[in-house]
Amino acid sequence: MALQILVYYKDHPLAFNVKTQEKEIYHLCRSQEENHVNGEYIPEKIIIRRKGKIWVSDIETSPELIDALTTEVIKFNRDVY
Repeated sequence: MALQILVYYKDHPLAFNVKTQEKEIYHLCRSQEENHVNGEYIPEKIIIRRKGKIWVSDIETSPELIDALTTEVIKFNRDVY
């Protein structure tokens, strides 16, 4: 079973499939076909690198989405450990 992250972004659920690319690099790929939420473009793929903190490739173009994803990852990390 694959890992998915579900984020509520602008009151709309977005699911991302998480795949490991390398040891500390993860690809998040949207599982829906939808490209826009409330008229705002949603990136199809986001890359997260873990080097003491989370780094996301599209932070300049989608800061609110990145904040929502970061919050979910941190919450997941706290729940696991």
